[in-house]
Amino acid sequence: MTTRKYITMAVAGATTTMLLATSALAQSGPLRIYSAYPDEHMRPLIAAFNEDHPDVRVEVSVQPGEELLSTLELELRANSPQADVVGLNQASLNSLQARHNALEAYEPADIEGIRQEARDPANIVIPACINPYLIQYNTNQIKPEDAPTTWKDLLDPKYNGKISMADPASSQSIHSFLWFVTQYLPEHGEEGFGWDYFTGLKNNGMRLESSHGTIRDLTASGERPIGIQLLANGQTSERRGDPTALVWPEAGSPGELSSFAMFAGSSNKDAAKAWLDFVVSTKAQAIMPDALGCAPIRNDVDYTLPGGTAVADVNIVPVDSAYITENREQQTADFAKAFGQ
Repeated sequence: MTTRKYITMAVAGATTTMLLATSALAQSGPLRIYSAYPDEHMRPLIAAFNEDHPDVRVEVSVQPGEELLSTLELELRANSPQADVVGLNQASLNSLQARHNALEAYEPADIEGIRQEARDPANIVIPACINPYLIQYNTNQIKPEDAPTTWKDLLDPKYNGKISMADPASSQSIHSFLWFVTQYLPEHGEEGFGWDYFTGLKNNGMRLESSHGTIRDLTASGERPIGIQLLANGQTSERRGDPTALVWPEAGSPGELSSFAMFAGSSNKDAAKAWLDFVVSTKAQAIMPDALGCAPIRNDVDYTLPGGTAVADVNIVPVDSAYITENREQQTADFAKAFGQ
């Protein structure tokens, strides 16, 4: 089976292909996007993009982060990327670029409106929004006064068998949380963290899941009423009316940058550049909470977190994407050891 056939099957089955009218910008074919962001998150962005570019036909293939990275590794080793744009977190895109130099720099129009701390000076990785970690819990099973309020609370025996977290072997996002627990918190004087923290979670009956979407659904159903979760899925639960609430631990919430980048081998660079222009625009940033589900990174876009929490009241810690890029494999191995895998 060739890579292209694999993609076609993935789009037709596990993912949704979003096809819109034929294009002037896309005369070389459709705008093809590989994405670790679920269909339901991409769909509003594509609809808004096509309001401005109704002539562009967009095709999206969605896979969980680590699976998508494996697909890209195969294609890039063959020097044959099958997409124009890829959507992943910043650390994963930096890792791809470090290994394959496969991404092309582009400075989107209005990039100056993006917060400076979120921008890539080389304009290779284009930030879309910031997606911090938090604690999500089921309000039917856990009263607000009984909910965990700190990361250490998750070690409390009263939550035994109730917690789920993404598996680093299948989730690229969870590496931000691993960095936060094993590097950032110990370096900032927080006791009780490091790799032993994950041993403690294992001993408290925590279960690993393949994706944060699965964790969201388990939390909402009450099967696993507490989840170590990303804001994007917390906001999806809020839109759906799930019986869940979010907690922002005082020690901080590590925030990964959800991003996009253009492949140097893109066959449709005009459409790819139009997409990157759109991602940083005020129009796209205003719908990020309802699309990718994360917080906008423009100062001129009004936004409050779910439940009415102001962004200023949350300690969002930007992750060290360079560290994660260099230590992804080691983090996976260290986690497996701590978790007894």
